[in-house]
Amino acid sequence: MPILLDEDYKEMEAQGFSYIEDEALRFLVLTDYKLPKGIYDHELCDVLIVIPNNYPQAGNDMFWTNPRLSRLDGKLIPATNNMGGSDNRMFQEKEFCRWSRHWHHGKSVWRPGADGIETILRRIDWALRRPDAK
Repeated sequence: MPILLDEDYKEMEAQGFSYIEDEALRFLVLTDYKLPKGIYDHELCDVLIVIPNNYPQAGNDMFWTNPRLSRLDGKLIPATNNMGGSDNRMFQEKEFCRWSRHWHHGKSVWRPGADGIETILRRIDWALRRPDAK
């Protein structure tokens, strides 16, 4: 059973995302995600998203990256885990480090029936472009 709606897969393909998923774990992994230039020590990473059982009635509130990302300016990225951190996720023998980002305020609150994969992708893009935001 797919973890997303048919239109979600079409949207990801239209935006050029490559991905793999694990239906049992409800993991969606965006592979070779292109990071914003000049911020991180990598140009690409894999991004793991846990899709809730009640999607699309609920969306994501965190995501995980492999490899662990570091900033080029040496600043720490708040609310992220190092390797071996609690709540990191393992997938295909790779450790994904948590980015704790919660979108439960104001305009970022999930809107059942209105939000979908575009919202999730927008949230991840927003967070990766603003590594100081919590």
